[in-house]
Amino acid sequence: MNNKTFHVGGSVDKAIKGESELQSLAVLQEAWRITAKNFLTFLPAVIGLFLAQVALLLLALQVQLGSAATFFDAIIQGGEISAEVVEAGYMANYWSDILSAPLYAGVSLMALNHAVGLPSKPSHLVKGFPFTIVSIITVLLTSSLQGIGNAVFPILGLLLSMGFSMAIILVCEKRISPLKAIQYSLMATLRKLLPMTAIFIVIMTMFIVSFATAGIGLIWTIPFFFNAKAIIYRNLFGITLQVTTVKKGGDEEAQTDSSDSKVFDA
Repeated sequence: MNNKTFHVGGSVDKAIKGESELQSLAVLQEAWRITAKNFLTFLPAVIGLFLAQVALLLLALQVQLGSAATFFDAIIQGGEISAEVVEAGYMANYWSDILSAPLYAGVSLMALNHAVGLPSKPSHLVKGFPFTIVSIITVLLTSSLQGIGNAVFPILGLLLSMGFSMAIILVCEKRISPLKAIQYSLMATLRKLLPMTAIFIVIMTMFIVSFATAGIGLIWTIPFFFNAKAIIYRNLFGITLQVTTVKKGGDEEAQTDSSDSKVFDA
């Protein structure tokens, strides 16, 4: 058995210097293609992540308000919503994002497979579990900073959200600390601010249209979002693949499995 490593795309050094290649139209076109190609195998994992986040959201509302129905009744009835209900909704969403971080990392790693032309399976959703602690810390830090940014100036919060979007993938694929991942992600984004902004405006528009269709469009938009981020990551920071050659009956057979977290060892 022989192991060989290959590097696809950019690099951390190029990304933070702004030397990586990133074209918004090319990213969106490729994301559309690979979403269509991997749709049936990727969708179950995305749905699993969504259901986990909803369950955590309801649990957090239950803990804070005594009943999650209190929050939804206040929204449905309209009128003035109490500060307690607003605060409960904000905190529930905050903790839902943080506690679902390992699953979010798993879906992100699946999308990296797609970005290098490799398949994924719904069971790969748990590939983020080895990164549970670092992924939770990363999302805790990024969500907190985004919250501060939103409180200061909403546009700043949106900029930070875009700037931190690569952080959780960096801690998993490059095995770097959450603080370094946040720093590198933000620096790379600022170096490619125009194409990044163009891509995220298109994705935000897709989400708005999806909500306008009673959420049906999210079935496509959410997988597209993760695949687009994976392509951006590949182009900016690069992905390291490990190819294992196994001898079978005198012949060598190459097996590439980038879904294994050991592959991401840059």
